[in-house]
Amino acid sequence: MYALQSLVVLALLAVCAYLSIGALLSIFAMVKTGQPENLFAQVNRRIDAVIKYVFLHKGVLEDKSYGFMHLFYFYGFLILVIGHIELLFYGLTKFLLHWDISPFLLRLFLPGSLSKFIEFSQDFMAFCVVVVVAIALFRRIVIPKPRLLPRSKDAETILWLIGFLYLTFFIYIPTETALRVGSGELPTGFLWHLPVSSSLAVLMRGISPDVVHTVNNFGFWSHLAIFLGFAVYIPRSKHLHLIAAGPNIYFRHFDAVAKPQPIDFEKSEVFGVDRVYNLSWKSLLDTFACTECGRCDAVCPAALTNKSLHPKKVLHDIKLNLRYDNWAQIKQFKNYKGETLPGKEEELSTLDLKVPLINREKISAEAQYPDGQVHLDDIWACTTCAACVDVCPVLIDSVPISLIDMRRHLIMTEASDYPKELNAAMKGMENQGNPWGVGQDSRTEWALSLDVPTMAEKLGEPVEYLFWVGCAGSTDDRAKKIQQSLVRILKKAQVDFAILGCEEKCTGDPARRMGNEYLFDMLAKENIATLSKYKFKKIFTSCPHCFNSLGTEYKDFGTNYTVQHHSELINELLKDNRLPLHIKEKLATEVTFHDPCYLGRYNNTYEAPREIIQAATNKQPLEMGMTKRKSFCCGAGGGRMFMEEHSGKRINHERCDQAIATGAKTIATGCPFCMTMMSDGIKDKGREDIEVKDIAEIIAEQLEN
Repeated sequence: MYALQSLVVLALLAVCAYLSIGALLSIFAMVKTGQPENLFAQVNRRIDAVIKYVFLHKGVLEDKSYGFMHLFYFYGFLILVIGHIELLFYGLTKFLLHWDISPFLLRLFLPGSLSKFIEFSQDFMAFCVVVVVAIALFRRIVIPKPRLLPRSKDAETILWLIGFLYLTFFIYIPTETALRVGSGELPTGFLWHLPVSSSLAVLMRGISPDVVHTVNNFGFWSHLAIFLGFAVYIPRSKHLHLIAAGPNIYFRHFDAVAKPQPIDFEKSEVFGVDRVYNLSWKSLLDTFACTECGRCDAVCPAALTNKSLHPKKVLHDIKLNLRYDNWAQIKQFKNYKGETLPGKEEELSTLDLKVPLINREKISAEAQYPDGQVHLDDIWACTTCAACVDVCPVLIDSVPISLIDMRRHLIMTEASDYPKELNAAMKGMENQGNPWGVGQDSRTEWALSLDVPTMAEKLGEPVEYLFWVGCAGSTDDRAKKIQQSLVRILKKAQVDFAILGCEEKCTGDPARRMGNEYLFDMLAKENIATLSKYKFKKIFTSCPHCFNSLGTEYKDFGTNYTVQHHSELINELLKDNRLPLHIKEKLATEVTFHDPCYLGRYNNTYEAPREIIQAATNKQPLEMGMTKRKSFCCGAGGGRMFMEEHSGKRINHERCDQAIATGAKTIATGCPFCMTMMSDGIKDKGREDIEVKDIAEIIAEQLEN
């Protein structure tokens, strides 16, 4: 009988191991079908990230209530796995009872004090997990957070399974405790090392030992079955993140926000992504690491203004497209390393997948988009603000990049299914070097009366700062005023600077975010060639998009410029006492600061603008509800500056409502795109009592004459 029990445990273990390992190997092969991406360097930083984000829960604990609950799950699992392993070895060695030899039990091999401590950890932690699961189910079912809607059957199934796992624990261990008390191994009554189980065992006094033994057997087999069932279920559920999150964090990108990968146009035959296996392997790993916690949806400006885009659904749909819809076809052409099988290259390139990645159908507002596809509306709704990236507890950063990759396909390969208002902006960048299509010879008109030198006029003489004016600063009437204020500041501080003038072209940021990588590539190379002619120590700009392109994305072309945002430069000048301000005439009005996404989340610059405002007002700026890392996009990023919003509330209106709620009469910003969006929003709201100013304008107004 005992031998049969051990054989049953061995058979269950073998079957579950076969199913689990097979599923994990299949997922590994799916991830490897993605395109190459080198994320293997900087091993020490990667290990440090795993320690911080996996074991210390740095990201998870930013949501305190759910974070601490997850902490219990995580460490509860690590602690309770000791008992599960003991249970398995006990079952496998139960045949030894045939020879009156005790099966494997930790208490037979460990010192008494250590054995009791382990028993306490199992008993106490199992009880805590039951309580936390009950709370989690109540919150999901009765009072769910909006970000957890619609309710996930998968997530609730996992919680029920965890609950039943430890309810069966409290069938098995208390009955075992009662049997140990009956045999004289343990004293009767409450035991500190089995606080819950010994209390339940007391309730079994007077019950026949045979009945207790039968219930104990039921507890053993049900607990073991659920535990082994978990091993089979996890690779097939959203809780695969238990396995995938660690590797995903290890293989993180170290940029604040991952950059779109450049395209080698001389070698590449595929431009953009319309098939799931054309995404990078890291983007595919991201989808399996997703916990479906919904934090990304809770901060996405498109989702919060009732657009169809939800980052969590994008990740979910990419995973489904690969895992359930198309894997049977793809695996015929790829090996487990993700390499295309010899002789299958041409056939793979023309493979007509069962379910396309991009959904182009017109779907009614009432109907949900089908699972497994990313809809055109979602592809073009993204502002690339990276709020979803910043908030993700497992460092998933592929949603903006994946959507940009799909835009690339629509723009460069098909030249269809994109907002046609982008044509004018792309034509302007291609022909005139700016998205507004203003003549290149007009690029210095804003500075005609300011005696601003150009690099060409310097005749090869080096300057300390090259002032990158940007397209908006050169062509938009409102942005021109920002540049004029900035020049006044620079001259007051006697900064050695010059501009490129008519030689400057758009950095290409709007083109890249729209999906026109070819145009970005062309503009970047032209600008780099122009910059190579001149000598300067640093570049500064008032446009965060230019700041990001010049300082971060141009590095892929071999540059290494030192680039500052004008908020950083002005703040340095203030701290060096090079800007005399009217101390007695500080700006009296309350100010709130809107963080530009490409300054804050993309480049981690938050304090310099606030220190400038404090210098000008003697007060800290009033903060909006969503500020700094959690700032809400103005709606202009990702090329959306040049697109219309056709559904939901306008994003700039939502942001203006947040600014108005502070009671401030001045909204400060540090981006010409944000200036346009916030100014338009305040105008639409009819709030003539509120001004929108750039931080350079605020400081220029306070300068001593």
